[in-house]
Amino acid sequence: MTGSTQPPQDAEAAERERLLGLVRAASVPFWDHVGITAEEESAEVGHVRLNMPMRPELGTRFTDVMHGGAISTLIDAAAATCSSTLQRAGDEWSGLVTTDLNVSYLNAARSDVVAEARAIRSGRTIAFIQVDVHDAAGTHVASGRVTYLILRPR
Repeated sequence: MTGSTQPPQDAEAAERERLLGLVRAASVPFWDHVGITAEEESAEVGHVRLNMPMRPELGTRFTDVMHGGAISTLIDAAAATCSSTLQRAGDEWSGLVTTDLNVSYLNAARSDVVAEARAIRSGRTIAFIQVDVHDAAGTHVASGRVTYLILRPR
């Protein structure tokens, strides 16, 4: 046997660990405040799922209904995390900036919610992300489209 190539599973494991590192790095302190967590096992390039528990402090005047601002926060977080998975090995980014966020509220959320984000299209400087939010019963509660500017070092 000649050469020093890695077996495919080692390369796949290294890529998986790199991707999980990007997902973990996307987390911000505000997420802890509202309870957002990433489903790391769901992460792949251009796709992630984030969770947020229903808590009375995230409610409206009706504490059993999640506030739209909390849902919008989850959509933005999911889109940012999804965008971060698009960074290729060796490609240097200095950050991401939300340039547009649109949310359509479809149903009241009265339980924990899950946001599933998918990259629609991305390039060197812009990423377009679709996010769908479902409650614990599987009801579609909101959809969002988010545009991110990819910042690069100068």
